[in-house]
Amino acid sequence: MKEATQSVANLTRERWEANAEYWVKIIREGRDRYRTELTDRAMLEAIGPCAGLRVLDAGCGEGYLARELAARGAEVVGVDASQGLIDAAEGHPDGRRGSMSFIRASVDAMPVEDAGFDLVVCNHLFSHLHDPGDAIREFGRVLRSGGRLIILTLHPCFYVEDSERGATASVPASRYFTPRGVDQRFLVDGLESPAEITSFLRPLEYYSGTLRDAGFVIADLREPHPTDEQLRSDPWWREGFPTALFLLLIAERR
Repeated sequence: MKEATQSVANLTRERWEANAEYWVKIIREGRDRYRTELTDRAMLEAIGPCAGLRVLDAGCGEGYLARELAARGAEVVGVDASQGLIDAAEGHPDGRRGSMSFIRASVDAMPVEDAGFDLVVCNHLFSHLHDPGDAIREFGRVLRSGGRLIILTLHPCFYVEDSERGATASVPASRYFTPRGVDQRFLVDGLESPAEITSFLRPLEYYSGTLRDAGFVIADLREPHPTDEQLRSDPWWREGFPTALFLLLIAERR
């Protein structure tokens, strides 16, 4: 079982390396409207004031959230398994700021100290982990008592293949209560990713149980969604948000 999980993790890492340049372009040109107009705001609202906090950005990608938090006064360590994305993060003009550092590593085995962080953020990470149990335990290890974990991920109850393109479907119980994967290429603002990516989805009880077993208490659960004004005035949102697409969890380390 562990060998199969490692094989999937290696394949996922290879695909992210293939997609690294694509995602740098998408993020730095502001092409992903789900992020720029919805989920980034939800993440920052959940984080709140962060000046003086030590923050771990798990699955940091090319570093845009790390840069934003550092600009707000946090000390940030970004971790990502993709060397291409870590190189992009370090190569950004702000990437070598003293309040930021980046490490290429898997989030389920991070070379950082115990209880050294006030906050761990996982921005669009969890759906790309075949088995996030080890990662959750790692987050419990690196957070101080009372520290927070904020997870923004695809909504496990409603997300299906091509949801971003208006597809809706109910997930039968036989599939919902077992881990399931959605295989597709990213298609953002008309640009398709070079490599296919699998999005892994699990029932809500998996997240609550795994967090509890790792020493967390869920403090809040939110479902980021467009405003009435966005839906009324912009057909892009009416077509591209057919159901609840995202889930945001805030948990505290006991």
